[in-house]
Amino acid sequence: MYSHGSESLIKQAREIQESELQKFYSRLVKQLHGREFGHETIDSLQRLHLILSMAAVDCECVWKLVFGRFPAELFSDAFLAHELLRFLRLNLATLQLRVPQYTRSFPNLLKFLAWDSPAVVDDFVDLLPSLVTAGTAVELLHSLLDLPCLSATLVLQLRSTYFPIAEPGGRGLLSLEAFRSPTYRGLFLFLLRGEAGSGDTIDRLSTLHQLLAEASDWPRVIQCAQTVPVLLHIYFNTVVTVADEKLLAHLISVLLERSSLLLNIPKYVKEIHRVFSCHLLRLCKLRPSLVVDQSHELLEFAGTTANVYSKEEIFTHVVWVLGEYLSVSCDSRCSVALITSCFEALEAVLFEVTSSAPPSGEARPAPRVITSLMSALAKLASRSHDLIPR
Repeated sequence: MYSHGSESLIKQAREIQESELQKFYSRLVKQLHGREFGHETIDSLQRLHLILSMAAVDCECVWKLVFGRFPAELFSDAFLAHELLRFLRLNLATLQLRVPQYTRSFPNLLKFLAWDSPAVVDDFVDLLPSLVTAGTAVELLHSLLDLPCLSATLVLQLRSTYFPIAEPGGRGLLSLEAFRSPTYRGLFLFLLRGEAGSGDTIDRLSTLHQLLAEASDWPRVIQCAQTVPVLLHIYFNTVVTVADEKLLAHLISVLLERSSLLLNIPKYVKEIHRVFSCHLLRLCKLRPSLVVDQSHELLEFAGTTANVYSKEEIFTHVVWVLGEYLSVSCDSRCSVALITSCFEALEAVLFEVTSSAPPSGEARPAPRVITSLMSALAKLASRSHDLIPR
């Protein structure tokens, strides 16, 4: 787990005198404040970690710099990103146990990923499960979905620093003007926050996506968007091991809500919808009672005809889980009234999509959409004598 010579360092850590510890600690803090971030500093951090394992040392100042100032200000430093993320991976168990700042700092750590996704995605594949807790799960999910927005915002932050406010004869970026505007400053500051806990997401996501519309074809943003589906799979595979039923129900609501609130990168939106569909099925199969818990949200989604055209993948799977799990055999709370309400909502959607022309610019629904609706209606009807004739 440790670098060469670790056993000797552990022995030194056990025998270290308080005065020597203070000298070492002061030297490390000076290095960090001075941004002298090189191999010597990494070695010093490694030593500090070993000392932490052996003694009760208050290193809050160091961790504030490591998890706070460095990612916030030096996210574009490739060497720092590589070495710091490597340090985190090597010392993950102790950091989780002894350094509470680690888990809370995920909004800052994600800046490394948002800035240079191809270089650090392997590190985050290893680190992400350690960041998923019952307390961070919802905010972390929103943060992963907002990674392309964070990537664009970091680009704007640097451009705002290095480019003049107005270039005579030049064409300015509308997103850069928005970034500098006090009207929208709060939206960008939330994305740039350093710690978790200030809220799961922001109210005006659609506004933010409009402001960042021109960033949807920036290479850095596209690269970042390509990593999100992989990380979402890891996230969902982990969250089911730490979440109770109430939290899982909340996550289903987030999936349905965020399916319409994504930065408009067509391939990205399609991939996210595919991931959502996959894990909606897994969550409901794991806990069928979630369908009754979230029946209002699921019915509202499935009863909205527009979702047939804009979110076909998710719509099909929502209809399937309603037909499969909205049953008294899955949850004793499932009433005849609820089954009837679901049947009528799906029946109305099926009638509309089969009897009306699709909206302008949209293709007719795929056969599997019609099949899923008819199958769900048949299943629901079999659970109520009043519905069988219909």
